Amino acid sequence: MLFGISREYNSVIMNIQNLRYFAIVAKLENVSRAAELMHTSQSSISKNIFTLEEELGTKLFDRHGKKLVLNDAGKRFLQSCDRILQETETVTKDLRHMSNGDDNLIRICAEETDQHLFTFLANFKIAYPEVEYSVDSIPEGDELPDINRYDLIIYPDELKFRKFKGLDYYTEKYMFAVRNDNPLAERVSLPVKLMDGLPMVFLNHKLAYEYPYHVCLAQTVKMSSVNIVDSRDLHRRMISSGIACGFVPEGSAEIYRNDSRIKLLHLTDDRFTRQMKVCFKREKHLSVLGGALRQSMIDYFNLKSE
Repeated sequence: MLFGISREYNSVIMNIQNLRYFAIVAKLENVSRAAELMHTSQSSISKNIFTLEEELGTKLFDRHGKKLVLNDAGKRFLQSCDRILQETETVTKDLRHMSNGDDNLIRICAEETDQHLFTFLANFKIAYPEVEYSVDSIPEGDELPDINRYDLIIYPDELKFRKFKGLDYYTEKYMFAVRNDNPLAERVSLPVKLMDGLPMVFLNHKLAYEYPYHVCLAQTVKMSSVNIVDSRDLHRRMISSGIACGFVPEGSAEIYRNDSRIKLLHLTDDRFTRQMKVCFKREKHLSVLGGALRQSMIDYFNLKSE
């Protein structure tokens, strides 16, 4: 049982250095290289790995000479280990900022990050050189980011996000993705009337299908089939394999453009757009720098209060 005894597992979590040694060895598959990288001895790393395995009650590696390869238990533990180390690093940085009284870390969460945002962030850093950025993606599925954790969240104006009270940020267009051997791939743009008879794939956001699905229904598009996926990567794979065609917001277009089997077409119907919004942490909870960023972003993008 890998995690059957909570006492042993808790003792592992408390020793962060052991976890760091394990993660490095797991990724390098070589103790001597790990020791060199960590500026310590091979015997020290080997001892730490042995202690870790003893506390967990299971082997984490299969030994092949000098090479250590993760077994199934090791692969499972590495997933937890990476999350623990990442969270530890985040918390340590947050506490350091708090104790110094100069919180210069700006935390951003966004479903899509357009180039205009990064241009703004670059300009803001010129004005405030001490600023540091932490940018996360909004998780797929039901889970929503906590506005108390982030200085700002960028999200689409969809049912899933109605709990946020944000400002209109920008209007994002959708594109139409087809496999490059589809006859439509010869076109540059696509009117609604040419969508009849096509198999479609849509993202399901749990609470509702993505917005283009409802536009297709309103425009009485006669889809030959409707396929549903719950992640952007699965959406891309359905299209690149030729199973279906799909709609892609411009902010997500890069991963489709990087797939040589996919062609993106512009849509002539301006109803295939979505409104992106930005929600800021409550002003009383913002740091001084967070407040400066909020006002700078409102001025830079000319954001209007609702």
